Amino acid sequence: MGRRQHRTWRSITTSTSTARRRVAGRVLADTSALLALAHRQDQYHVRAVTIARRFLASGGRFVATPLILAELQGLLLYRRGPEVARGVTTALLEDPAYQWLAVDAEVLEAAASGWLERFRDQRLTLCDAVSFESMRRERIKSAFAFDQHFELAGFKVLAA
Repeated sequence: MGRRQHRTWRSITTSTSTARRRVAGRVLADTSALLALAHRQDQYHVRAVTIARRFLASGGRFVATPLILAELQGLLLYRRGPEVARGVTTALLEDPAYQWLAVDAEVLEAAASGWLERFRDQRLTLCDAVSFESMRRERIKSAFAFDQHFELAGFKVLAA
């Protein structure tokens, strides 16, 4: 099942022709969208596959942080088991359609003091706040997400 999941992930998200094309734009891939891609029983799975394929076919590239990957791996570990979690994590790290942004102490501090403070009345995670701060710093305007916090923070969300 892990191998099958690994192949399924690649068939959904990787296109060798996309990796060679001029990049049309960068969009942050949130945990909610990555989980929907990786988990067929997720309520957003079909929508996520449609959005991801269309975006990658247009030459786009997904951007994410190690916090997103860690959050996804943890969710998959408990929902699908260690083999699937490991397979999806490895596939994502090897996928040329994804760029992994470094997150240092400065980004963490800005996320906590800026975004978490600004939205202190919301159920915003540190992972969300780091995503917002990374998007701000990288001038990324849109997210591939099924999380309403991105729109609340002023970002656009890719639609099916």
